Order: sequence, then structure tokens, then C-alpha cells
Amino acid sequence: MIDPNLLAWTIISLTSIAIAAYVLNLYVNIQHIFNRRQHRSKRISVQELYIYPIKSCGEVRLSSAKVTPTGFEHDRFLQVVSKEVDRKNSSLETDNWTYCTPREKRCEKLFHVKPKFINGNTTLELSSKYVKEAFTLKLDKVLSMFGSMVTSLRSSTTMGGASALLEDCGPNVAKWLEEATGITGCRLVGISKSFSRFVEVNPDQGDGIPMIHEGAPRPSVSLADEAPFLLTTRKSLEDLNKRLGKGEKVDMRRFRPNIVIDGNGLQPWEEDSLKRVRIGSVEFHVWQRCGRCIMTTIDRDSLERCGEPLSTLSTFRERDNGQRNFGMHLIPARPWELMEDQISVGDEVEILEYDEERKAEWMRLFGKK
Repeated sequence: MIDPNLLAWTIISLTSIAIAAYVLNLYVNIQHIFNRRQHRSKRISVQELYIYPIKSCGEVRLSSAKVTPTGFEHDRFLQVVSKEVDRKNSSLETDNWTYCTPREKRCEKLFHVKPKFINGNTTLELSSKYVKEAFTLKLDKVLSMFGSMVTSLRSSTTMGGASALLEDCGPNVAKWLEEATGITGCRLVGISKSFSRFVEVNPDQGDGIPMIHEGAPRPSVSLADEAPFLLTTRKSLEDLNKRLGKGEKVDMRRFRPNIVIDGNGLQPWEEDSLKRVRIGSVEFHVWQRCGRCIMTTIDRDSLERCGEPLSTLSTFRERDNGQRNFGMHLIPARPWELMEDQISVGDEVEILEYDEERKAEWMRLFGKK
């Protein structure tokens, strides 16, 4: 016969264990929900993606983009060039080719050349409000011409930068661009498979090129000014616009980023302090700060010029070296691993490492008091 006291004790023990297990499971679930909500509240993610097929021309907004060692696929693989003006006599041209930039008023209509990929990215369609008909550039046909010395010309790629051998896209698109931009004798040139160019260090920034690994070659770049990718944040743009005068707010087009991020886990200008991040599945070195020039003062719609946002950036973003920064340049951490890697809008941004020196500077200037 079973001892009633033992039976009662057994029932009480089993009941206690069941209750404890239930409470523990409930605690774990609540903790998981709390952690998930906390993670979500601090989550940083990709909000916008852009490429600029023709340097200094209009942007193409994407939902996803293929990552390559030199930048997003089709980002700044073409540029408009013209003969360099003689410094002693501005009415004369030299035999040197130079890239065209809206920094010069004669080239500001480049901003209104709108590229668009059609037919499965095999054709680049160019449109402008200054020309009635769009121009279609069949990329396979153009690329097949590349490599012929007849079509090659040497041109500068940045302000005061080194020149590179580029491939001419032909007279038809050149004629269309001349009508669209008003740039006399301009040509459209692009990079071939043999093109090679390295990232450009801005000595005023003091940011050394990160060591990818022992003996690794210097990171490469397309026709972008300094680096393969440019990252900006909505938080910093919002803070800048709060500081601008009434009616002077600017949009992100002024800064021509590739990747725009946002999230409650990021403070204004905190991008300065980042050293390594993972965006989606791709890891990046957050390298050189991006100093800003007069291109940011040109309204992208009206082409009117004013002092903003440079004047306001000078009041709180100008460093001792005179650089007024907005955005950070990125370099892929393991470019040899890139195959079909893509970054998409909505991808999470994970901060892997901070630059302690830059973080201290950011905390001093912008951290919570």
C-alpha cells in the first residue's frame, strides 16, 4: 500500500517542478521578446542605395546592388571629358583631356543628364530636359569597341588627380551629350577590363589606408573621386537641416552617397567613429572621411548656387585641416571573396569595431552631454 504522505509529497514535488519549469519558460520567452524588441529599437539598416553610371551625372536609385572590389556594379564606370582650357589663354584649348564636373558652371547641366538601365541592364538610356529625344547606349556594343587604341584617350579622373587611359564611346553619344550639356567638344569615355586605378588618399584627412592583409595590393576604385563606396546617414542629414536657415534644407542628393543608413542605434555624425561594419553579408573598412566641396551648394533641380550647406558645415564640421566632412568612404574588407554579393535596402548594418581616436573626437563634439 502506498504511503499517503509519500504520495502527497510526490504530487507536491512534481507540481512544483512543473510550475518552476513553466515560470522559467515564461521568463525565457519574455526575455527573448524583450531582447528582440531592444535589438529592433537599436537596429541600423540600409535605407537607400544609389549608383551614378556617369560620373557627375544623375543618380540611379536601386533596391539592391552588386558589390565589387571597385564599387557597386555600374557605378561611375563612365565619365564626360573635354579638352582642357589653356591656363594662360582661356579662349584656347590644350591637347589634354580632363573630366567635366559641375563645379564649373559650364558643366552644371551634367546633373540633369538622367541615366536609366533598360533591357536587363544591357542598355543605358540617357535623357535630359534640354534634348527632345533620349539616347540609348547599347553597352555590349560599346564595350566591344573598348581596347582599340583608336578609341582610347588619356584623361584626368579627379581634380588635380592622375590621368588614366579611358575608352571613347563614340561620336553619336558625344553629339547628344554636347546638346544636353552645352559642353563643346565633349566625349563620353569609360573603363575597360584592363583599367586599373587605386583609391586616393586625402592628406588633409589623416586617415591611412587600412591594411587588408600582409602584402595585399592597394585597394582599387572605379572613376569615383577617392574610394569605392560612400556611406551617409539620415540622422546626420536631419541634424544638418535643423541647423540650416528656414527654406535652406537640402536633400541627400547634394552628397551623392552609395549607401544611406538609419536606425535608432545611430546618433548624428556617429559614422565618424566607425572602423569596421558589416552590411548584409559584406564587411567593410570605414576608411576616410569625405570632405565636401562647392558641388553640395548646387540645387539639383534649379541648378541655383548658394553658400549652403557648406557655410553651416563650416560652423560645426570643419576640422583643423579645413575639411568640412559629410559621410565616410568604405573599402571592402575581403575583396577577393566578393562573387555575387549584394546589398539590399533593409539589410542590417552591424558595427564590428570603432576607431577609438575618432570616437573620442565624436564624443567630445557630439556625444550626449
